[in-house]
Amino acid sequence: PCLALLQNRNDLFLRESALLHREFSSRLLYPRTHIPTGPVFGGQVNLTPPCAPVADGQQCALLQTPIKTSNGSGVTLLVTPSMVTGLFTNTKLSTTVTTATADIGIQVCLTVDGGTTGILPAGGCVVYDQRFQQVSNSLFANLATCTNVLVGGVCTTAADCPDPNNDICSGGTCYGPNPNCNFALTLSTLSAHAFNFIVNVPGGPHTIAATWSLTGVNQTSGQSSVAACVGPGTVTVTQTKLFNNSGSNTTIP
Repeated sequence: PCLALLQNRNDLFLRESALLHREFSSRLLYPRTHIPTGPVFGGQVNLTPPCAPVADGQQCALLQTPIKTSNGSGVTLLVTPSMVTGLFTNTKLSTTVTTATADIGIQVCLTVDGGTTGILPAGGCVVYDQRFQQVSNSLFANLATCTNVLVGGVCTTAADCPDPNNDICSGGTCYGPNPNCNFALTLSTLSAHAFNFIVNVPGGPHTIAATWSLTGVNQTSGQSSVAACVGPGTVTVTQTKLFNNSGSNTTIP
């Protein structure tokens, strides 16, 4: 669903809680000129409208909608962008490139009347997806010498060697892995896909706008490429009214 541009559809549902539901189109993001090849991401994708940020933080419009809130104290909006997200990371090693790093994320930001005053969490932005991938090796440069090395000791089985889990016993002598030949992969992920923004607003008309952008791309290095896509998804705005002793909210920094 992330790869096709879908038509915009706007649906308004009137309820006691003033529930506003919107669907947004699916768009594919390519940071900078990193356009990976392959059966899924290969080739040029034409977007209408185009949205291809070239740096971290460049925003792509998600949804903008007006809503009129009732007068009185305690008026609060619960805004929930919910979406399907996709991340692509490609790391490649060679005899000259021994370490490659790929970092890509999707950040969703919310504004009310063009600002972030009264929005929780502070700043109005949440990372919905983040992936850090790093691969390194010393195999290619030492391939000819990547054989087991003598670690000493007389043995009848591997249990007699210094490291029974990795050493082997051959011809009554202990041999172990070559420390100069290794391959390491580091991968960390962060996922949300939906988040409840809490907005304290006065009564009257307001404009709510949700945007999304890439994050983490500047940390990509080596022979690496990254991409991300968003959609389909929904944004729900619920008008509520808080009263004394009626409840509480807690945010985790």
